Amino acid sequence: MNGSVADPADFQAATAAAAAAARASSSEQDEWSVGECGFLDPEVQRTLRSGSAAEDITQYPIHGWIDVTKEFHDACTELQPGELAQDMLFGLFEAMSAIEIMDPKMDVGMGFDKQDLPPPSFEAAIATGAIKLEDLTPSELIGTFDALFSCIVSWLEGNSMDQVLFTCLYLHAPSQIKDRALRVFCTAVRNLIVVIKNIISAAAVNEEEDFQLYGNSALLAAEKAQPATVYSALKDVEDEVVRRCKKLTATEDWMAVVNRLRFMRNLFQVIYLVEQMANADAADESINEIHKNLKVAMELLPLIRKTMDRGIQPEKGSEAPNPMGFSPRIHDRSQPPAFPRSIKIRDRPASYQFLEEMISRFKYACKVVKHKDYYSALNFFIEYSKKSGQCILSRSVLQSLFSSNIRIVHGKLPMKQFLRHSVQIFNSPPVLNAKHPVAADPKVQQHLENFFRYCINMNTFTQFIRICGFNRARQRDKLARLIENFDTIQVDAARLDSLMNQLANERAMEGNESMATALKHSTHFSTWVLYNCFRAMLIFLMSGFELELYAVHEFLYIYWYPYEFLIGFLVSALTRTENILLAQEEYAEHQSRLQSAGAGAAKNRKVAKPKKNKKQQRPYRGEIVYYHALLSLCGGMYKAMGALTKDGRVRLPLSQFDNEEIRYNRRFLPFATLTSPPPVSYPEFRNIREHMMEPSVEDLYTYAGKHFNQARNVLESIQNPDQEMLDLLQIARTNFVVMNVLARGHQKELKRQPEFDFSKHSYFPIIKLK
Repeated sequence: MNGSVADPADFQAATAAAAAAARASSSEQDEWSVGECGFLDPEVQRTLRSGSAAEDITQYPIHGWIDVTKEFHDACTELQPGELAQDMLFGLFEAMSAIEIMDPKMDVGMGFDKQDLPPPSFEAAIATGAIKLEDLTPSELIGTFDALFSCIVSWLEGNSMDQVLFTCLYLHAPSQIKDRALRVFCTAVRNLIVVIKNIISAAAVNEEEDFQLYGNSALLAAEKAQPATVYSALKDVEDEVVRRCKKLTATEDWMAVVNRLRFMRNLFQVIYLVEQMANADAADESINEIHKNLKVAMELLPLIRKTMDRGIQPEKGSEAPNPMGFSPRIHDRSQPPAFPRSIKIRDRPASYQFLEEMISRFKYACKVVKHKDYYSALNFFIEYSKKSGQCILSRSVLQSLFSSNIRIVHGKLPMKQFLRHSVQIFNSPPVLNAKHPVAADPKVQQHLENFFRYCINMNTFTQFIRICGFNRARQRDKLARLIENFDTIQVDAARLDSLMNQLANERAMEGNESMATALKHSTHFSTWVLYNCFRAMLIFLMSGFELELYAVHEFLYIYWYPYEFLIGFLVSALTRTENILLAQEEYAEHQSRLQSAGAGAAKNRKVAKPKKNKKQQRPYRGEIVYYHALLSLCGGMYKAMGALTKDGRVRLPLSQFDNEEIRYNRRFLPFATLTSPPPVSYPEFRNIREHMMEPSVEDLYTYAGKHFNQARNVLESIQNPDQEMLDLLQIARTNFVVMNVLARGHQKELKRQPEFDFSKHSYFPIIKLK
C-alpha cells in the first residue's frame, strides 16, 4: 500500500450525490428538530425546548441518522487499492484516532444489550448471593485459586490490572471474607500486586506495551498492604488446612488446596526477597533463601497440574475465568474511551506453564551475583535477554538482583569501584594493581579518578546493561542513542592512555625503569572502551534481522559492515588484550627470575624453581574463535547477496521509488558521530561494492562458498559447542552446498529470488532455492 491520496474530484462528486439522495429521502421534513440532532448537551436541549413535554430519560436519544451505506460503497469504488480519501476536516490523523464503532475491541457498547443488568459490585454480589464468603468447598477454593493465578499471568503479559485481576470481586475487600483460606490467599494476591509493581517500577526496564503500572489505585488503597506478614499468614492457614486433613478420610481435594497455598507462599517470598535485596545486609543469604523457595515452588507445580480438574471450571462461552467470584465487565464503564475492551484471560494450563518458565528464569537470574566484573555481567545480561522473552517481571528481577540503582552494584559495591575492578579483570593495567609501585603515584591516581568519575557521570556503561533488560524491539532504539555517547568516552580513554605514555617517558628520564615499563605503550583503557562500543554496534546492526526490519535487497550492505569493520575490530581488540596480558605475564616471570637469582646467594633460603610448561593466559580465545566464525558467515552472506543481485535473483525496488543512499545513511545513522570506527560514506561503500562485483557471477558464488566453508571449519574446531554453535554450523554447511550448486549453473535461466530462512538463527539465514 503506497498510501497515496486520491484525486478528490470523483470522490467529492460521489459525496454530493449521497447528500442529494439523503435530502430526497427526507423531503417531507425540511429541518431536524433540536431533540433529534444529537450534537447538543442534554441540559442545553432541555433549555431550548422550553415548554415541551418532559423528556423520557429511559429512552435512547432519537438521532436523525440516514442510511448512506450504499452510497458510501459506491463512492469507495472510485478509489484504487492503496488510495486514501481526504477531507478538510477528516484526514489520516483523525482516521487513526477515531474509535471504531461496532468493533468489540474498541466499542464498549458492543458487550452490552439493552436489557443487560449492570455488572454487580462486591456489595451487590453479596446481597444477591452471587458469591460465598464462608464455608467454601475444596472444589470452589481450587477453582478460585487457579483463576487468580490465571489473572496474575494475564496481568504480567501487559493487560490492565482492572480488566484481569480486579474482575475478581474477592480482591475488592478481602477483610470481609470469612473463609480464612480464601481471605489469606486474596490478601496475598493484593500484596503481591504491590510488590511486583515496586520491583518493575524500580527496575525501570518496562515500556507501555510490556506492563501497565497503573490501575484503580483506590481498590488497592482500601486495605493497607503489609507484605512482611503475608508469609506467616499463609503458613498458618496452610497448617490449619493440614490439621483438618488429618481428621478426614478423603484428603485429596484438601491437599490440592494446601499445595496451592504453599505454592503462593513460596512464590510470594521469592518476589518479596527480591524487592528487599537493596536493603539486605547479606546478599548471599538472600540468594540462598530465594533458591530454596524456588526449588519448593517448582516441585509443587506438577502436583497442582494434576489436580486442576478438581476445581470448578469456567463456563463455556463465558469471559469469566471462574463461575463464582468474578465479574468480567465491572470496570468497563470506568475505562477511558479508547482503552482496549476485549481481554482474554489465559487458560489455567497455559498459566501454570508460564509460571513454571518464569520460575526457571528466576533461578537462572540468581546466577548474576557470581559475575563480579563488567565483561562477564554484560555477557550474562545479553544471554538472559535472549531467554527471558517478553516476561517483564523476569527482566526486572534480574535488574534488581544486579543493581538496586545506577550507582550501586550487588547491593553495596559502588559502580565506580565495580568499573575499576572490571578494567583490571579485562586487561589488567599495572596502574590499577595496588601492589605495583606505579599505583602509588598521586598524579596517576588523579587521572584514573577523573576518568572513572566521567564514566559514572555519563552513565554509558550502566545504561548498556540496563538496556539489555528491555524487550528486544526497544533495545534497538535505545542502543542507537547509547552508541552516540561512546564517542566522548573514547576520546577521554585515549587521552588517559596518552597521559600514561607521557608519564612513562618522564619516569624513564628520571631513571625509574620499572614504572616506565609499566606505563609505556598503554592502551588498556581505550581498548576496553572500544570493545564495549563495538559490541553495542554489532548488537544494534544484527538485531534488525531479528526484528525483520531489513528488506532482502538491503542484506548486502548490512552484512558488509560487520564483515569489513565491526567483527575485525572486535577480534583486534580481544587479540590486543590477550597480547597485553601475555606481555605482563612474561614481564612478571622475568622479574621473578631476577629476584630468585639475586636471592640464591643468601644462606638458608631455597631458590624457587621456575614452573615448566606454564599455561599462558588466553581468557578470550573462545570468543575470538566465535567472532572468526561470524566474520566468515558475514563474508559469505555479503558475497552471496552480491552474486544473487548480479545474477538478477534479488527483487529490487523500482528506481522512481527508491533512493539507496537515503536508506544506507538511515541504517548507519547512529555510527555517524563516532571517531572510531570512522564512518563510511555511501560513495565509499558504492566503490567497494562495485569492486567486489567485478568478477563473474560464478566466481562470486564460489567466493561466497569459500567463506561458508571457512566458517564451517572454524565451528567444527570448537570443543563442546553449545546449541547456537551447532545451528551456525548447520547454516554454514547448507549455504556452502547452495553456493556450489549455483556456481555450477543450477537454475541459471530461472531468475527467482531464493527464500531466506531465519528459523535456525536470528542473524544468519539458510538460503533455500525455490
